[in-house]
Amino acid sequence: MELELFNTRLKYEDGVLWRMLKRGGWREVKQTPTKEGYSKVELNKKKYQYHRVVYKVCNPDWDITDSSRENEIDHIWGARPLDNRIENLRVLSHNKNMKNNLHWVKGYCYNKKANKYQAYIKIDGKQTHIGLHDTPEEAKAAYLEAKAIHHKI
Repeated sequence: MELELFNTRLKYEDGVLWRMLKRGGWREVKQTPTKEGYSKVELNKKKYQYHRVVYKVCNPDWDITDSSRENEIDHIWGARPLDNRIENLRVLSHNKNMKNNLHWVKGYCYNKKANKYQAYIKIDGKQTHIGLHDTPEEAKAAYLEAKAIHHKI
């Protein structure tokens, strides 16, 4: 897919964003990582989130300049914001995007350092580590098991 965007000819192919060079030919678009784990790209002296540019190139009718809370790009598989393949991207409202965010799920979150899902529970006001798990389902199950033991009513 190709698109002229902000005076730059872009194309998306096999999971990679390419820029047309002035002298002809294509070069992979340079990404600059941010501390939040995303990537930025500069187009015509303005910076954009890489995943938003990928989505725009593949969906030309979508408004990349609309930065409202109803026009967020979500990484479907959540824990990997650097996976900017088009099949991992969709438009969601901020509210729906937060519900999809694994960091906001009660009882477990994604631990980047361990590359696993960390289960935890609060006992007497203190957060207690339950364990690390390969999948979010395993971490949730561990949390629910601990909850049944420690949060009896």
